[in-house]
Amino acid sequence: MPRAGAQQIQFGLTPAAHHGHVELISDHVQVIAGAPQVVQLWFRVDDGFHINSHKPLDQLLIPTRLQLELTDGVKVTGETYPAGSSFRLQVGSGELMSVYQGRFPVSVRLVAPKGESTLNGVLHYQACGNASCFPPQSLAVMVALSGQ
Repeated sequence: MPRAGAQQIQFGLTPAAHHGHVELISDHVQVIAGAPQVVQLWFRVDDGFHINSHKPLDQLLIPTRLQLELTDGVKVTGETYPAGSSFRLQVGSGELMSVYQGRFPVSVRLVAPKGESTLNGVLHYQACGNASCFPPQSLAVMVALSGQ
C-alpha cells in the first residue's frame, strides 16, 4: 500500500477562519488521490493566549479536540496531536499546564478521491490568557482537498 509523506498547508494565504483567539491558517491542500497519507492542518493561537493541549495535565481542563465529519469520498482514519508545551500560570498556585501557543499542527490520516472535495469539522478548545479563560469555543474547519 503506497504511503505519502505529510503534506503541509501553505502559509501566507488569507486565514480561512478566525474565532475566539484561534484560527485555521489555510483552507486548501493538495493530496495524492486514492493514497493513504497524512496532511497537517495548521492552527494559530493569538499572541498572549494559549489553549489546553489534547492531553491537559489536569482532568478538569478542557482538551483541544478536532472532530471531523464524514464526507463523501474522503476517508479519515485518525488524527495525531502534537505534544503540548509546558506553561506555568502566573496567578494562584502557579499550576503547570500542557498547552498550545502560536502555530501548531494536527495531523490527519486520510484517503481522498481524485478531484475536488472538502474536509469539514470543528476544533473544540478553550482559550485562556495569563489570568482568566474564555468559555469553550468551537471553530468551524473547512479545508478544500485537491486530489491529483
